[in-house]
Order: sequence, then C-alpha cells, then structure tokens
Amino acid sequence: MNLVTRSLIPTASLLALASGVAAQNSHSLQQQSLQQLEGTVSTLPQSGSSVGGFLNSARYELGRGLTFRSQDGGSSMTVGGQVQAGYTWTEFNYDPVADPLNTVDSFSFGSAFSTDARLRVGGAVMDGKASYFVQMNPNGGGQGTDNLVDAWVGWQLRDNLNLRVGQQKMRSGLSADTSANDTDFETVARSSATNEFANLRATGVLFEGSAMDGHFNWHFGVANRGTARNTASQILQGAAGPGQGNDDTDVMVTAGASIGSFAGNSEDWSEGDLARSGSMQWITGATITTDNGSVANDNNTTINLFGGLKFGNGLAAQAEYWSREFDNAGTTDDGGYAQVSYTFASTGSMQPGFVARYGFVNLERPGADDIEGPEFTIGANAYYAAHNLKWQVEYASGTTENFLADDIESSAFRVLCTLVF
Repeated sequence: MNLVTRSLIPTASLLALASGVAAQNSHSLQQQSLQQLEGTVSTLPQSGSSVGGFLNSARYELGRGLTFRSQDGGSSMTVGGQVQAGYTWTEFNYDPVADPLNTVDSFSFGSAFSTDARLRVGGAVMDGKASYFVQMNPNGGGQGTDNLVDAWVGWQLRDNLNLRVGQQKMRSGLSADTSANDTDFETVARSSATNEFANLRATGVLFEGSAMDGHFNWHFGVANRGTARNTASQILQGAAGPGQGNDDTDVMVTAGASIGSFAGNSEDWSEGDLARSGSMQWITGATITTDNGSVANDNNTTINLFGGLKFGNGLAAQAEYWSREFDNAGTTDDGGYAQVSYTFASTGSMQPGFVARYGFVNLERPGADDIEGPEFTIGANAYYAAHNLKWQVEYASGTTENFLADDIESSAFRVLCTLVF
C-alpha cells in the first residue's frame, strides 16, 4: 500500500464518521422542529371547535325557541317565533239607520307568511352586558303596516340599570306590556280601553332600573312617537283606520314604577294563575305619559294605574284605569277594565280555564255628546303548554253610545289557536 492510499483511507473514514454524525444531528433537529411546530399548532385558537361547540350547545324549549350558547357562557342567541290561526264573527246593530243590521264574517289563518305569524331573534354578548332583540311579522302587521315589530339593542350600564334603544314597548299599561310575543293573555283580544290608550310600540330610548332583588322596578323613556293607539279617537278625527295620530317628529315621554311579589316588571307578567303554585303573586304600578300631538295635534297627558293578582289556587284578577287630559281642548278621556279568571288543574294533557272581563271607554268631545263604550267579554280556554300552546273561545258584546248621533250595538264570537315555538 503506497503513501497516497494510506492517506486516503483515514480521510475517508473521518468523512464517513462526520457524515453519520451530521445525519444524526439533522434527524434530531428535524424531530425537534416538528415537535415545536406541533406545539405551536396546538396553542392556536380552534375556530372550528368554537363554532362546533356553539352549535352543539343548542337547546330547544317550547315557547322560548332554539338557544345557542358559547363555551364560556358569555354569548347567547335564541331563535323562535309563533303562529296563530283564528276565526272571528262580528255583528253590528245600528239604530236608527237605514240598514239596521250589518254582519261581517272573516276567517284568517296564521302561517309563516300571514299577519298572524312572527319570527324573532334575540340574545346577548360580552358576558350579557350587551343584548339585542328583533321581531318581525313576515306579512306585515307590525308598527302600522311595517313588517318590523321590535328592533332594539340594550346595554347594562351597571347592576340593576339597563338601557334599550330602538323600536320597542315603552311601558303604556299592564295588558299592553305583557310578554314580548303578545300571547300571554286569557282573552283573544285586548280590551277596548287598552286599544284606545295604549298598545303601540314606539321608537326611542328606555331606561330600566330595579331594586329590592327585582321586586321594585322603574322606567323612564323618550320616543319620537306616542304609544296610544287611539282607535276610537282616530275614527272621530276622520282617519282611515286605527293608528297613531302624531307623526314621527313629535315627542313622547314616559315614566313609571311597579312593585310586586315576584322579580319582574309589567313585561314579565303573564295573565291567569296557570301555575297554581299555592303561593300568591301580585303586581301594582303606575305610568305617566306626555305626548305633544297624539290626537288633533293637541298635547296630552295620560295616567295609567294597574294591578294584578294570582291567588295560587287557579284564581286570578287584574284591573287597569287610564285618564287622559288634552291641553288645548280642555277635555278628559278615561277608560279601563276589570278581569277575573279561574284555571283548573290539568286534566290529562289539557288545562281548562274560564275568564270574564268588563271594560269601558269614555271620550269627551267639546260642544257635543260624550262617547261611551261599555263592553263585556266571557271566554273559555284550553291550555296544552300554558300560553305557548292553547285554544281560546270567547264572546264579546258592547255598546257605543252617541257615536255620530247613532248608538252601535256589537257582538263578536272569536276562536284562536296559538303556538309559540
């Protein structure tokens, strides 16, 4: 073996050893880098898992809807709605007029595209500090002829103090405020007094506060539209139909308070003692509303007093009274109702109940006879899931005295099926 050969062999051996060491180091570095990459990926936000968790949290409850919640509980969304199908037969007797009898028969079926259907979405974000609610009638029947019924956003300013901005119920009476979906009633139709002095949404700002663990509640609101529907007053003014007399540039201010045995305000109240819990529940309150132009562009002030009582054994009662004074005309309108009901214990899957209501409306007209409208309503209800699934049948009769020099006697038979989903 010559000198060159002897020199190359050690050199080749060193190169082979170096290559093996390098290969081992390279493999070690690759393994280390792969482990670091896997660790980095595992710490990235798993958006797919969050969305999946949000969808997997879905829970359905009849009457409330389908609710989704985030994994941390800070956000929620509820989707629901309702369908109502009803029949109404009405008879009017005019005396003295040429046609003493006028009968109107109508049938309406509520579906997803009817005026008797609603779709709603609501929820909260930011750990419940911000809330939202949208409710629509797909075929009109919202505020006036709009599809939109409610659309507001809320903010929790501090504990027991909330702010809501948008189209909403602005606190105009117990029967008008009850339930966001307008279904928690023992009668098919609200009283004529409620429809005269209340029962319209308004667009504005509403502050809500509570104390005494929610037993005492107060509100203050400002809106650019009044809450009085003015059904009879609008007809007297020659309007085409019921609705708000002022336009959206007028200002309405409302303030009031309530106190009760349960934690909640007038929106949380539900008619009738369906729960039969054995314990008494009650609520009482007052609201004052000023409106600069609800009827004939005359400023007015309306005071509403209300009270509700559930005895815990199926017996329930509630009453309301409104008084409205017009500044320029110097007149005073008033109206109200008293309602009593009894709900039996469930018989199989159905819970029967009965209700009776007396109401009245008095409208004072300068230089003319007053308009008086007493009414009486009786009804029978079959509850299958409280107010969320029920059948209602009622008969109502009333007399409107001195209406355009004619007395009008009316009677109505109504049937209504309600499903809140």
